[in-house]
Amino acid sequence: MRKFYCLFFIAASLFLLQGCSKKDENVVAVQGDANTFSSKVATDWMQVYRQIVKSESKNPPQASRIYAYAGLGLYEAVVPGMQGYMSLQAQLGLRFLPYTSGLGKLDFTVSANEAFYNIALQIFGTLKPENSQLITDMHARYVADAQGKIDGNLFDYSTAFGGKVASSILDRAAHDNFSTTRNLAYTVPTSTANPANWVPTSTVLTPLEPYWGRLKCFAMPSGAACYIPSTIPFSTVPGSDFYNQANEVLTINQTITPTQTAIAKWWADGTGATPTPPGHWVGIATQVALQKNISLAKAAEVYAILNMTMADAFISCWDAKYKINLLRPVSYIKTYIPGGTGWTPLLGTPPFPEYPSGHSVSSSAAANVLTRLMGTVAFTDTSNVSLGFPARSYSSFTEAANEAAISRLYGGIHYREAIEKGLLQGKEVSNAFFNNIKLRN
Repeated sequence: MRKFYCLFFIAASLFLLQGCSKKDENVVAVQGDANTFSSKVATDWMQVYRQIVKSESKNPPQASRIYAYAGLGLYEAVVPGMQGYMSLQAQLGLRFLPYTSGLGKLDFTVSANEAFYNIALQIFGTLKPENSQLITDMHARYVADAQGKIDGNLFDYSTAFGGKVASSILDRAAHDNFSTTRNLAYTVPTSTANPANWVPTSTVLTPLEPYWGRLKCFAMPSGAACYIPSTIPFSTVPGSDFYNQANEVLTINQTITPTQTAIAKWWADGTGATPTPPGHWVGIATQVALQKNISLAKAAEVYAILNMTMADAFISCWDAKYKINLLRPVSYIKTYIPGGTGWTPLLGTPPFPEYPSGHSVSSSAAANVLTRLMGTVAFTDTSNVSLGFPARSYSSFTEAANEAAISRLYGGIHYREAIEKGLLQGKEVSNAFFNNIKLRN
């Protein structure tokens, strides 16, 4: 008889994990306290995601989307144990989330591991064999550890729950307009039509993600919602505001100091060489999470809000970039400033328009989220020491964001206005998340 009831319980649990269509039944009950669980499963998996973003050469907008779905999946896999918090199902239009009210406890390490694993298998697209193996090995490590410690029924139910969460997250990803933008043709406006128009400056002539601004946002109504307009009109007249800010880029790069050079290179965060700018901030969040020894519940909140906000920041930034379509400093300097013909910026100019600065928008958004969730924290950033650079220390997330932003001026790839307005735009994006998304009951 006991065996019969055990089998009945498992069958009933798996049935309920298929989801519930009634809106008033999508209330997630507390299934245990996720604050008592270690955040190690979250920090370990986020490092795996960062490593694969680097290895697979995902560009910054694509990377921000990948990190966002990883963070959201973690949150939904853990939120049943976050008392006072609620699923984002209704607010983000998530379908097929599992129904958990009234069921037994979950092991949140197991559910998080399963969500991370299933999302990783699909969200990156085609993977190199070594990256598929990395995902498999990380998953297997946590499975083996859990099977040696917890009841089999608890393991099975938590695994099924995490897998169902991943299915829901991947369904959202399949309908966020990403796949549609893969097949849209784009023609670069000519500079003869308008001298202010951006023209490709590198050997990579294909514009990077010209339709990224059309992706479905997490907290903003559209990519245009947080736009901060430029107030400096384009001009080629010496002494004009626009001419002067271009000349500032040239002057700084001609007299650049060792400190400025170090800052520019630290925050370069190039595709293929690093986990990209959003991955840099995920790395900072991970370092501080380990420094503060936060719980799994807190890690779920931090990674979810941080990563979704940065994803919105890239949608917002790219929407503005291709609408403004402003030429890069190297193009202006070589064409309009005497003595600039042979100038080469410290950093390679990326293949997309100038305004606003992507690093400024995303770093400001990230810093505002992390400050709000983790406070003013002094930390040492080791994100890029593997590239041979010494670690850099900061008194706060805001100080780091401001340095990330100004690094683009030192690198010779942005005008000052794109940096300063980018910082303002990033703050608006972070405010949009906190104003529009409700996590607490």
